[in-house]
Amino acid sequence: MFGIPDWAVGVGFIMIAVSIAKALAGRIGPPDRLGGPRGSRRGLAQAVEELQKRVGGSDDVAARLDALEDVQRRLADVEERLDFAERMLAKQRDVERVAPPKP
Repeated sequence: MFGIPDWAVGVGFIMIAVSIAKALAGRIGPPDRLGGPRGSRRGLAQAVEELQKRVGGSDDVAARLDALEDVQRRLADVEERLDFAERMLAKQRDVERVAPPKP
């Protein structure tokens, strides 16, 4: 073929096929998580900002969990007081039932 050896045509074909495959893989493949060109500084900065937002959100979640635990502790205290008051009222009613009638 025009004086070009067959092996050179095969190598050229392979090089073109690899180049096309790389181009298609960049467009069809999974999207880059950083949102920009792979390894770009802008993409890295965006990833760092996203992580900081997530970490900031976890501080808020931790604060809410602490508040929830405090509310649960206070509710348990109120339940204990209510049980005590109910027992005291029940004892008072029992004493009134057992006591002899007043003349």
